[in-house]
Amino acid sequence: MARGMRVGPVAAPVRAEFRKVVSTRLWWGLLIPVALLSSTINLFGGAFTAAFDEAERLPLLLGSLAYALGLTSVFAAVHGVAAAAGEHRHRTITTTYLTTRGRAPVLLAKMLVSAGVGACYAIATVVTGVLAGTVADAGVAFPGVAPLAATALIGVAVSALWGALGAAFGTAVSNQVSALVALLLYLMAGELLVGALLDGAESRSVRALSSYLPGNAGEVAVYGIPVNEIAGPVTGPQVVELLAGVTSPPGWGVALVVLAAWTAVVGAVGWLVAARRDIT
Repeated sequence: MARGMRVGPVAAPVRAEFRKVVSTRLWWGLLIPVALLSSTINLFGGAFTAAFDEAERLPLLLGSLAYALGLTSVFAAVHGVAAAAGEHRHRTITTTYLTTRGRAPVLLAKMLVSAGVGACYAIATVVTGVLAGTVADAGVAFPGVAPLAATALIGVAVSALWGALGAAFGTAVSNQVSALVALLLYLMAGELLVGALLDGAESRSVRALSSYLPGNAGEVAVYGIPVNEIAGPVTGPQVVELLAGVTSPPGWGVALVVLAAWTAVVGAVGWLVAARRDIT
């Protein structure tokens, strides 16, 4: 009985949040462009691979798959924001809070379910991307199973974290339109501006901070293994710098931890704001 009491406060909101998500068109409405983008990107990746002589071919499918996974994480974040802030827009958050013991379990449930949706988006990206890339290059330069599986798992983790971060951000901002605009502006322009300011510093240590911004950390994580397989361990870090637009990027494991830390910070902010917000 005691064990059930410990699990219940979290399990019940998760079940409720899952029902809310699957009862709307939002999750599969975003899944369609995710699958289409992945197919298109990896078709080009496979075709580009096939354009080289057989002796010069590299597992470029890993690179195109990493790029597609980076875009997928944006869709995961958008879903998290829209799902969380949507409750405030439609004023169903009042009922949600009144039927749940405490507001923290509600936020945790939203983050967990949004993380699951983000993970599903990444899985769809990998499946459609591998199929499209294999068809385009006829499987001649198909990457090894180990690096492909590692890239897929890292991509799933990154998309899951962005889904959870998006839910926390949507909870903190609450206005759906404002939250979506702010998120997309930051990812598309704001982080580039901050990164450019950091890169303009004389100190290399300051320039290296650009790798620890949330968007850049996700890109460093997903590009780590593919670039190492394609360019090699010596040139790989320089290629990651170019692709992610950072200086002195850490390893993919460190980048993943950094993104997880950002998710925890935004989650804490979301909890503090939600705990003090008047819902009447």
